[in-house]
Amino acid sequence: MTYKLRHVIVLLFALVLGAVAMYVEMNPLLRVLVAAFLLIPIIYAAEGLGISKLLNALPDPSVRHRRFGDLRSEVILLLDLVRRLNWLNFDLERGGRPEDDVKAEIASAERRLDEILTEIRSAAGRSSTGIEVNEEREDLGAGVL
Repeated sequence: MTYKLRHVIVLLFALVLGAVAMYVEMNPLLRVLVAAFLLIPIIYAAEGLGISKLLNALPDPSVRHRRFGDLRSEVILLLDLVRRLNWLNFDLERGGRPEDDVKAEIASAERRLDEILTEIRSAAGRSSTGIEVNEEREDLGAGVL
């Protein structure tokens, strides 16, 4: 008989004895002693089957690792630049700063916008965790990004 099979039989036998002890009429103190005594084979079998290691090895569902960190950081840069362009256009309309300086900053921001879009194209589909993502992208249509 293999060790795993032995541990399964011991675990099932202890659980059946525990269920019998719950439903048979007996002194409550004796019932507690029987249950405490049955913990020994249950713990032995659970350790032999590796149940504790299995339960401790499960990932925490509250932790969600990001797969596409490079793409995310590029998109955050894009959003920051769009906000900057919004304020530059607001400054241009309001007239609080010299118009030539603001137009030069807008042109510089637009060039940087093109650079970020190129970087986003190269980061798309590339996983930060080292796992490549090979998905068919024929439904996305031409000219996107």
